[in-house]
Amino acid sequence: MASDFWGAKILLASVLIGYFDFGKCESMKIFGCMNDYVTLSPLHLNIENLKNWKFNDITWKKGKDKVADWQKNENVMYFGSFLKRATLDLESGNLTIYNLTRPDEGEYKIESLNLPQGKAVYLYVLENLSQPNLSCSFEDGKITVSCEGSEDDRFLNYKWKFHGSYVNISKSQVQLNNSVDFHQSISCITWNPVSTSESPLFLQSCVPKGNQRRHSYLLIGAIPFVIVLSVGSLCIVRKWGLLNER
Repeated sequence: MASDFWGAKILLASVLIGYFDFGKCESMKIFGCMNDYVTLSPLHLNIENLKNWKFNDITWKKGKDKVADWQKNENVMYFGSFLKRATLDLESGNLTIYNLTRPDEGEYKIESLNLPQGKAVYLYVLENLSQPNLSCSFEDGKITVSCEGSEDDRFLNYKWKFHGSYVNISKSQVQLNNSVDFHQSISCITWNPVSTSESPLFLQSCVPKGNQRRHSYLLIGAIPFVIVLSVGSLCIVRKWGLLNER
């Protein structure tokens, strides 16, 4: 299998199918990054005839609790932990939440007078991924490389980058033949819907020195032949030059 075994199109398709399946009656999934911000929109809720809608009142709720509430000719009111941490756009109905925390996760819904009822949206707050940790072992002539991603493994995916062939591959582990070039590196890429991270590992660190020497003999053994050809070529050129001088 080639090193870039997941193409960009396949990755994109899997994200859209796995996370934004509009055909089901489940809440739409929206993803925010810890300590960052996210905007929830009525457009996410599949509400009909929303394009030219004029709001006279807006209420956003998380579960049964109010997040933001506005009535025409009045100021917007924010509730609980969202006070000074949320902004409501009175024209679009968009709700933006800042400095996201894990407790912000949950089901959100907008309510407005005469507004058709739409689906709820479920907000997930995920970590900004740190670099994955790589470890390896050598057994029976094969190198096994393992990748440890984030502790928060929800929606966590793995991808491997290597200029060679895999003997075996799983989500967070690959196995390589002993015949690979030990001077190569292999990289593990972890990603979730809000971030991505990558760590490399040099294969030479995975193989005992005795096995590295045996592998090197195969490469070194070809050097004398190359040298002989090079010297022979120089001699022929030199001899031809002497003939021409005569």
